[in-house]
Amino acid sequence: MRRPGPTEYEVYLIGVDAEKCEACGECVFICPTSVWELREGLAVAVKPEACLGCMGCVGVCPVSAITITEI
Repeated sequence: MRRPGPTEYEVYLIGVDAEKCEACGECVFICPTSVWELREGLAVAVKPEACLGCMGCVGVCPVSAITITEI
């Protein structure tokens, strides 16, 4: 029986433009891993390590306040 090889993890840098964010909550609702929360009128990535890089939040943000970059 072979042992599995090393696992590769993708890591993402998540950014929110605070001046653009309207705290609509769309990113919170669409995220499958609960990365986002609304805090004090701003979307905050509270679990960035859980980001899958699906870009759902980027696509749903009506003001293009979210950026996700693979690092």
